[in-house]
Amino acid sequence: MTHQNIAVRQLNINHHQTYFILGNEALEKLEKRRVIINVSLRFPEKNLACHSDNLADTVCCSELVELMEQKLKGRKFNLVERVAQFLYEEISIFLKNDDILKRVEVIKPAPPVKNVESVSFCCSDW
Repeated sequence: MTHQNIAVRQLNINHHQTYFILGNEALEKLEKRRVIINVSLRFPEKNLACHSDNLADTVCCSELVELMEQKLKGRKFNLVERVAQFLYEEISIFLKNDDILKRVEVIKPAPPVKNVESVSFCCSDW
């Protein structure tokens, strides 16, 4: 049996903190709350930036974070599921490249659920 090596090139944006209205209960809708976002992008086996060391050959983290901030600004959501799907769709449009797989996780710290530290939801191609 032959094992084929599968190379994975993945860019991660970890624990991006932002603030917007997120909650289903009336009290949660009164103020912006801290939300944590993790984004992972899996590139095709050959990612030019790994060899070129050129920002133009990859996705700029700063531009991706700015996109998320811009799209979330002034928005209100009831559920983490909707936020994750919304960001997944917006990032897909931004990338304009179906070969890049995406994973978007939205974490809501301190939800109004007894003995729960956080809840999260993830939309992913893998």
